[in-house]
Amino acid sequence: MRQEMEALLKEELRVLAIRTRDRLGYKQKRMAEALVMSDSSYSDIETGEYMCGTLTAVLLLIAQPDPNRYLRNLERKLQELYDQVEQPV
Repeated sequence: MRQEMEALLKEELRVLAIRTRDRLGYKQKRMAEALVMSDSSYSDIETGEYMCGTLTAVLLLIAQPDPNRYLRNLERKLQELYDQVEQPV
């Protein structure tokens, strides 16, 4: 269950990073600077090579117009995954 939840979170944060960068009109280099990380580390997040760390996730969240809306949506997706995986056979 944990692996599935982490995979979902990794993908959600990857998409959030891309959408945030697009919304701000930043190039990858500028987005990496805004997130206080190297260009290659940021690129690895966008390509799905690595999941972002806690600081990066928080910085992405506070860059959102409505972080609570994003978190509620994430909560719903995690709950759906939990319900799906934990269904009795």
